[in-house]
Amino acid sequence: MVDEVLAALERRPARAQLVLLSDFDGTLTAFTVDPSKSRLRDETRQALEALSFRDDVTVGLVSGRRVDDLKHCTALPPQIYLAGLHGLEIQRDGQAWHHPDLVESRDLIDTVVAQMDAAVGHVDGVRLEHKGVALTVHVRGVAPPSKQAVLEEADLVAQPWLESGALRAMDAKEAFELLPNIPWNKGDAVQWIVEDIESRVGRPTWCVFFGDDVTDEDAFEATGTDLSVVVGRRPSAAQLRLDSPADVAAVLTGVNPPHRARVRGESSGNPPRAQVRDGGPGSGGGR
Repeated sequence: MVDEVLAALERRPARAQLVLLSDFDGTLTAFTVDPSKSRLRDETRQALEALSFRDDVTVGLVSGRRVDDLKHCTALPPQIYLAGLHGLEIQRDGQAWHHPDLVESRDLIDTVVAQMDAAVGHVDGVRLEHKGVALTVHVRGVAPPSKQAVLEEADLVAQPWLESGALRAMDAKEAFELLPNIPWNKGDAVQWIVEDIESRVGRPTWCVFFGDDVTDEDAFEATGTDLSVVVGRRPSAAQLRLDSPADVAAVLTGVNPPHRARVRGESSGNPPRAQVRDGGPGSGGGR
């Protein structure tokens, strides 16, 4: 499987900018019962860092986590794109963009968390991840016979906000997510990033997306995605498949043999800064 993906990468157009985008949890790193404990393996971090300093490669992560959380968990160089909240916020090299309809207010989610905690917080293994403007109910640590009941109860608690249009629900792997009701997903984030890269480097891109979750299907089917790779055994529309985060690390390492690496900024001594646009496809504004 690793060889298949590497062979597909080798067949990319010679003059295209290679764009390597990936989900984080379950793709670059194994799932943990406590999401705050997730960290990149040294091999994976080193491969991403090496790729990010190549002139012909751009690297990015697209996750349901907040950008600040991704920074903490990955400790990656600033030239790597970090897209949080399924792409509602994007940062690179000190520049930041967020969807113009995203309003940073904790009031709504504070209320939802309080009611969710009263309904399912007593169940052993449940974790409520407050993301400021979003909430994830994790059931990975819940006893298997109780997981579905917790997810159904979480959905029931959320109904008033779903019916009013204040929030939208998203199914995820052993989790229930509530997000701002904004028509934007990982596929939109991929397209935004690809267009931003093309505007910066002045040549076409060839983009591969690695992901394990059902939320990654939007990225697999995005217009900007040329190769899609699912991680794990679930059914998927992805073109190719890898078994585990270890396989993803092997691909990232294999695509960056030292004799082919071109170090970014080696002629000038300084890496170029990103020019991240203030707006994205179908939107505008920034922070």
